[in-house]
Amino acid sequence: MCGRTACSLNPDTLCRACSYRDAAGKQRTTTWTKSDVKYVPSTNIGPKDSLPCIVVGSHFGKQDERVLCAMMWSMIPPWNEGNYKKHNLSTHNARLENIKNSKLYNPPLRKGYRCIVLCEGYYEWKAGKTKKDPKQPYYIYATQEKGVKADDSSTWNDEWSEESGWKGYKLLQMAGIFNTFKTTEGKTIYSCTIITTESNSVLSWLHNRIPVFLNKEEDIQIWLNGELSVAEAVDRLNKLTLSDGDLSWHTVSTLVNNVLCKSEDCRKEKKAIAEKKNNPTSFMASWLKKGCAESAKRKCTETEKSDNIPSKIAK
Repeated sequence: MCGRTACSLNPDTLCRACSYRDAAGKQRTTTWTKSDVKYVPSTNIGPKDSLPCIVVGSHFGKQDERVLCAMMWSMIPPWNEGNYKKHNLSTHNARLENIKNSKLYNPPLRKGYRCIVLCEGYYEWKAGKTKKDPKQPYYIYATQEKGVKADDSSTWNDEWSEESGWKGYKLLQMAGIFNTFKTTEGKTIYSCTIITTESNSVLSWLHNRIPVFLNKEEDIQIWLNGELSVAEAVDRLNKLTLSDGDLSWHTVSTLVNNVLCKSEDCRKEKKAIAEKKNNPTSFMASWLKKGCAESAKRKCTETEKSDNIPSKIAK
């Protein structure tokens, strides 16, 4: 399952981070296509916020092999009436084993509406030993080069060249499906879902579902190839495997539990809740910790108000 992600790179940097070799072997950066959904960089992106996606340019009447498109995360049912943000279906994830027979996901699949959902990392919650124990949030991301810290963007670089392409922060690339929705005002809203599969030994200790990751250029090309039948495309996803060393993770604070909190602190590495609970402290130390936590939450709220960061995408 994937219910919260982070993608804080600015739009121009994302164009370089998603570079690829075209059919002629030339290294190219991607370009953004026009969308009525606005990409808002954030360290805490929830369903119905916006996510950047890679799509074949021909879907938008462009010659580019690939383009970037901002999409609402949660596919809008085509039968939806009224405000498209208020549909009640849980459509931010789609189970790989069900999409071929889904009334919602099969039609766009047959049209070749396949995309790659991008993020710097995503959050997952591990249940406690008992129902009373709080869930521990984790931040999961692609394993980076030595010296690059996933929770510290000051250690990242945005190096790109025509010879070697992107050498900066390694993004997660996840298989997705998208569709279009026409509003009564005449806007075209692109919305997407992230395809998930059963977790293997790499992350099964954390959750029984994980996104379908596209780690190789070959896998990306195949998934974006609209000429492949639905059966062929899905069969390819079923054969993808996640290996030890592909992903890294660390525990984070419960600040991320609140989707309205967009602070950089959401993905900062913090001691696990269980570690803190088992660490004997004096009454005064516990009181001070509680006060600091409340202060951090107030600071986060004040920062959001001052920066006027929207919790949802603009209409």
